[in-house]
Amino acid sequence: MPREKENLQSKIHELEKIVEDLSKKDVDVEVGLEKFKEGVALIKVCRWQLKKAENEFRRLKNELDIEEDGEFEGEEEKEDKGV
Repeated sequence: MPREKENLQSKIHELEKIVEDLSKKDVDVEVGLEKFKEGVALIKVCRWQLKKAENEFRRLKNELDIEEDGEFEGEEEKEDKGV
């Protein structure tokens, strides 16, 4: 995961550079269009990486929820049996 984080951070940095370049007054139309295309591609990659991380987070949270439910059920069973 740390490598993905570095990759995401580098992509965000690239996007910031593109925004900075496109914010200049004297941007050639063709160059601007190419930079815009690069930006769109980077945004797609970043969204995919964020979605992947979100799914992993949800999966881990669900695992914890299942484990907690199992622990509480086990405690209730012990109390019902008088243990």
